[in-house]
Amino acid sequence: MHSFALVASVLLVFVTMGCARPATPTPPALPAPSDFDPANGSTSTTSLASATLPRPISTVETRSSAGPSAATRTAPDFCQLAAAAPGRPRYRFEVIAQPAVHRLIVQQQLTLTDPDQLASGEIVFNVPANHAAGIFNLKQVALAGVAEHLAPQLSGSTLRIGLPPAVRTASAATVCLSYTLDLPPAAAGGITGASALAWSELGDVAGLWYPVLAPYDPDNGWRPIPYHPVGDPIVYPVADYAVTVQAPLNYEVIGPGTPRRQGDAWQFELLSARGFAFIVSDRLTVSSAQVNGIPVSVYHRPAEQAAAQDVLRALEEALPLFAQTYGPYPYDSLTIVEAAQFGGMEYSALITFSSQWFAEYQRPAPGVEFGADSLIRFVVHETGHQWWYGTVGNDQAYEPWLDEGLARFGEHLYYEKLHPNDLSWWAAPSAGMKTLPINRPIYDFADTAGYVQAVYVSSARFLLDVRDKMGDKAFYDFLQDYYRQYRDQIVTQAQFLSLLRSYAGADLDHLLPLYFDPVPDVASP
Repeated sequence: MHSFALVASVLLVFVTMGCARPATPTPPALPAPSDFDPANGSTSTTSLASATLPRPISTVETRSSAGPSAATRTAPDFCQLAAAAPGRPRYRFEVIAQPAVHRLIVQQQLTLTDPDQLASGEIVFNVPANHAAGIFNLKQVALAGVAEHLAPQLSGSTLRIGLPPAVRTASAATVCLSYTLDLPPAAAGGITGASALAWSELGDVAGLWYPVLAPYDPDNGWRPIPYHPVGDPIVYPVADYAVTVQAPLNYEVIGPGTPRRQGDAWQFELLSARGFAFIVSDRLTVSSAQVNGIPVSVYHRPAEQAAAQDVLRALEEALPLFAQTYGPYPYDSLTIVEAAQFGGMEYSALITFSSQWFAEYQRPAPGVEFGADSLIRFVVHETGHQWWYGTVGNDQAYEPWLDEGLARFGEHLYYEKLHPNDLSWWAAPSAGMKTLPINRPIYDFADTAGYVQAVYVSSARFLLDVRDKMGDKAFYDFLQDYYRQYRDQIVTQAQFLSLLRSYAGADLDHLLPLYFDPVPDVASP
């Protein structure tokens, strides 16, 4: 998912610290799959409270909406063919959150309108939540309106669902999944996707929580993304999201945008998004502001009011700077959430940040430049990801430098333009690091230190060197063109470098051997 910010002491090797999960009470009986309403594009909230689910099963139950099993025959059938924008998948979720036992009960519906994907004969999901035993428990798989038996295969973090012949020639299809998630305790360190889905005393954080449609290439087919404990082992094609989360009345469900609340159900709608995350908490308060007409909210512990106000100040500075330099901010709002997870994690229109950074934040003394603090620095970094990952996507597993380099470049830009007295503070932790080849997948790294050195530090150096060779105007013209051309797409290194060479010319050729191994052949756009 997405990229976790490195901490200020980047020279250290971070080690994820596990801890035993405390015993939890036996959860109540699982509620049943409830109805998705394709007619009005929303999910039913009344069915969440009234439905009952069949008993848990140890193997995946597969059925079609035309013929439910005996155990579910009397329950409303949530799996119905739904509409979606041409060429853009649409997710619908109904989630029951049980924060007392850190469990999510999920019904997921995905509608595809790409005939090439259906003609492939299967639908493939990446399931990062299944990286460890005891978290993800798949209950049911169904295809709307199809009676044939399904034989889904879940192996590691890859879920494959074979399609009956009739679906392979269809123009659209809706696949439905039912599963539970038992959240592990939040990890204490390391840039790892394992931190994204976890619970702590601040609440239950649902990041990297659902089976994500794998990227599809017409020439090479589906692209499963194997899980890896370092970096972001996920790639998100842009999609539309409709999400309903039911939670106890004394809890708040925090997600992107402004939800519609009906009793204990919170409804979210997010369009053209890279990924959806939410938090269920009864411990946080909110501080809000308007930045260039964009509602910005910071959810934090009551004691961290000063830190929250300065996070808002950093956003009031960074959002206009990035909009001017890259292009318009892509979403209708931005939500920041304090969480116990290590580091920072970006999602579409929502970012989580370490509670340690909030707790340790100290406002600058009178006469001292604002911004020389890890919390502010990484607010800027993760905000940059709303452009680079959120809008212009890339393969974060195999080409992570494309978004991490630009997000770190955004840090440099922020301090250079707005707080130049702090630029040396920003640069100091990595000043002695050797430059490493940047074109390396996350699977090359066994620890956070090497990953940070190559993917964050060295790639930002490359971009700064390119800017120095090209000049500011040409470089920023390139970034704006890149943003326009590849909005809502998954860009490749080859595409990035090809467009860059059209602006930089031969200057780029001289730099490539310093930062790439092997040195790529760069074609003209």
